[in-house]
Amino acid sequence: MTDARDAAGIVVETDVMVRMRDGVRLACDVYRPASGGPVPALVQRQPYDKRVAQTYVYDHPAVYARHGYAVVIEDTRGRYASEGTFYPLRLDAEDGYDTIEWCAAQPWCNGRVGSFGFSIPGVNQLLAAALKPPHLVAAVPGFYPGGMYEGFTHVGGTFGLAAVMDWALILSGEAAKRRGDAAVLGDIGAAQAVCGKWPAALSLRDIPFLETPDLLPFLKDYVDHPTLGPYWEEWEITPRLGQIDVPCFHVSGWYDSFIPQTIAAYEALSAAGRAEHRLLVGPWYHIPWTQQVGAIDFGDEAKNAVSVYERAWFDAWLKDDRSALDALPPVRVFVTGENRWHDSDTWPLAGAGSERWYLHSGGRANSLSGDGTLDREAPGEEPPDFFIYNPFDPVPSLGGHSCCLPQVAPMGPMDQRPAEYRNDVLVYTSAPLDAPSFAAGFVTARLSAATSAADTDFTVKLCDVEPDGRSINLFEGVIRGRFRESRRAEVPLVPHRVYAFDIDVGVICHLFRAGHRVRVEVSSSNFPAFDRNPNTGGPIGAEHAFDLQPAHQTVFHEGARPSFIDLPVVRRP
Repeated sequence: MTDARDAAGIVVETDVMVRMRDGVRLACDVYRPASGGPVPALVQRQPYDKRVAQTYVYDHPAVYARHGYAVVIEDTRGRYASEGTFYPLRLDAEDGYDTIEWCAAQPWCNGRVGSFGFSIPGVNQLLAAALKPPHLVAAVPGFYPGGMYEGFTHVGGTFGLAAVMDWALILSGEAAKRRGDAAVLGDIGAAQAVCGKWPAALSLRDIPFLETPDLLPFLKDYVDHPTLGPYWEEWEITPRLGQIDVPCFHVSGWYDSFIPQTIAAYEALSAAGRAEHRLLVGPWYHIPWTQQVGAIDFGDEAKNAVSVYERAWFDAWLKDDRSALDALPPVRVFVTGENRWHDSDTWPLAGAGSERWYLHSGGRANSLSGDGTLDREAPGEEPPDFFIYNPFDPVPSLGGHSCCLPQVAPMGPMDQRPAEYRNDVLVYTSAPLDAPSFAAGFVTARLSAATSAADTDFTVKLCDVEPDGRSINLFEGVIRGRFRESRRAEVPLVPHRVYAFDIDVGVICHLFRAGHRVRVEVSSSNFPAFDRNPNTGGPIGAEHAFDLQPAHQTVFHEGARPSFIDLPVVRRP
């Protein structure tokens, strides 16, 4: 352990070892004011190197210390300077509890502790909070999924290939160092060079670095457990929400891969009324939180001000000073399309309803050259649309919602026309809007569809089409056929039988301007955001390249078998 006092009057203690209940010691860096009495403590626990402290989005810990807090940044179990074996989120609830209580017992702490951090550190805060550590007063979980399954490793029953592999490669260098395996660095570099550009001919388990080399063994476990069963429940937040009673300030971005889960958790905790909860959502993707997101510059209002809000939250709960917090709205969400903030007392927003938009065509909605339309009139008798999904040539992911780095994984708003030129993409577009339409909330879709395959996927993408023709993605969803009834059980498809596939498309807060058009894309792949379905119906991940089969897909949109998307339209006063 080293102890240094910097020129700004901050004491920095590095590699302070904190013993957990099972004897494993975790390493912390502590930043605290050099003078004055005991102060509140802020804890961030993360597997990405405590020396960096997630400063790529947050203020430096010394800034918090200068503001009157002791800041404890901890390497989680099995990472960097900490002891133990790393397995994502395993024992993080207990370790978080023990670290919080250790902080409260230190002479430099006044007994009040808050927690902060985003992504995995967002999850581990809530897991620890569910255990009710006596000295945890408030939390700021950011950009977090609902666990390790839905929205992260799996989306609609598919494997979240791009997100998992990008994240795994971020973790891999330290894993190789701890193992003392310099030879594997070449494998890591080779995988990083092609991450996000995996050849479609490879089967899932043949993706470089997913299972070989065996540096991060939990990756194989993720593939081996495609259903939401007991394996995943160790880290699921949703069943634990009823045990969380600390005030939380929830932070996210509309292009973050985990935004549906973050919003759902906020809604549940806020509705329960056991504590105060606040919400801030910018237009950002997972990293970084800046005004430039994908192909769109959202303007000066979209700049990252999270740390300012965060300090106001902690001042209120840890210092009994609500002056800054009470000047801020309980809910502040960025409206994409309008490119300005919207303040509210509640989420869902007042006046929110549902507006159903139906898919139509004369039987040839294929590509931008087709005749697909979208409107609010229920269909009569219309011919279905057909396309062939070839897993050797999946539709490429153009931006979207993934993790973790935009230069590696497909993230953010992008022009979707390169995908919409393909005949295996059905395109349904509304007439230009006569008046603006504000949509804020969860988007769902239903496809009445059939396939020739034993199993297949269906994808839905919602876009805003600008007057110049640019088609900007707002959110995208997918359903794997065998998981259409539940993520907890595989129910095989019967080829050529028509099913109603209900798809969670995502959550948005967007203004469709007058003169813009609403567009829905339908296909069967979005690769590598989601692993492509080989259409065989066999065990997931077990197929080899020669096993892949094309599927003949039929999408119905007639009176008895409609296909539609439900938009959460908000009536503004």
